[in-house]
Amino acid sequence: MTATGSAPRVNPVYRGRSGQWAFVGHRVSGMLVFLFLLLHIVDVSLINISTELYDEVHALYGNVVLRLFEVGLLFALLFHSFNGIRIVMVDVFPGAVRRERRLLSAVVFLTLAAGIPGGYVIMKPFIDGTLLG
Repeated sequence: MTATGSAPRVNPVYRGRSGQWAFVGHRVSGMLVFLFLLLHIVDVSLINISTELYDEVHALYGNVVLRLFEVGLLFALLFHSFNGIRIVMVDVFPGAVRRERRLLSAVVFLTLAAGIPGGYVIMKPFIDGTLLG
């Protein structure tokens, strides 16, 4: 028994509603953006070591695999940004909590609406075949 007289919950399980998925997505996208930032700092600092090495590393960014990673980074940045705005809205406007699922749907919609055209631009050289030979 607890101090209130009720039995304590044994092994409560959260069922994973939209708020939890938004939380997980925000954490994962934040870590991905952070890891990219670290990589970016390292690759830009290579110019101080050797311009040839810098050019070689940046030439790698033109291959299709790393372009796909850039598309993933774009989606992570967009989701993290829009979800951050959603979090601020929920914190600032008390009524927004009741519309949390709708706000998350808007975040996903905006992420896709901005990410798909952006991903197309990133992958356009491969889609057009100019980098495939």
